[in-house]
Amino acid sequence: MAQHADPNKAYVWLTGEAYRGAPNAEMPADPFAETLTGWKPYGGIEAGFEVTSEQSVNKLKVFNYRQAAYKVTRDPVDNGVKFRAVDNTEAAVLTRLQGGKITKKGNLYIATQGIGEEFSFLMTLDDGDDKMAMYYPLVTLSAPATRANIDGQTLDSYEFTLTALKPPQEVMVSLPEGMNIP
Repeated sequence: MAQHADPNKAYVWLTGEAYRGAPNAEMPADPFAETLTGWKPYGGIEAGFEVTSEQSVNKLKVFNYRQAAYKVTRDPVDNGVKFRAVDNTEAAVLTRLQGGKITKKGNLYIATQGIGEEFSFLMTLDDGDDKMAMYYPLVTLSAPATRANIDGQTLDSYEFTLTALKPPQEVMVSLPEGMNIP
C-alpha cells in the first residue's frame, strides 16, 4: 500500500476562466477576482484547456566516448495553451482577427483578418476547494483560429492555439506542505 499518496493533494480542475490583455499586461494582484481591470473575458470555454510544452533535446555523440552522450544541447522551451471559446465576446473576436480590423458598412460590421498580433493571456482554474492560474505575459496565435463545424449540432466556436513568446508563470495559492520559499 502506498505510504505517501494523498488524494487531498491532487486536483481535478472543474471550471475556469480565460482572459485577454494588452501585450505584456501586468498580472492582476488577484487573478481570481470577479472583475479584472484591463482584461477582457473570453466567456464560455468548451472542454477546458490543453497546456503544452515542448523542447528538443539533442544528444551529441562522439566516436571515441561510449559511456553516454558526449554533450547535450537543448532548444528553447516552446510553451503554449489550446482552448475553444464558444461565446462571441470582444476577447474572442479580437483574437480571431489576428490584429486585423472591423469596419462598418451601412448597418453591418465587416471583419478583416490580419496576419498576427501579440497579447497577454490569463487562465484561472478552480476545483471547488483550490485555485490556480497560468499567466502568459506575451502570446501569439500559432495558426489562424479554427472554427467548429457549422452543422446545427455543434456550438459555434473557435479553437485558439497560443504560443508563449515569454515564459508563462504558474500562480499557486499555496505551497505543498513542508515546502518553504525564503
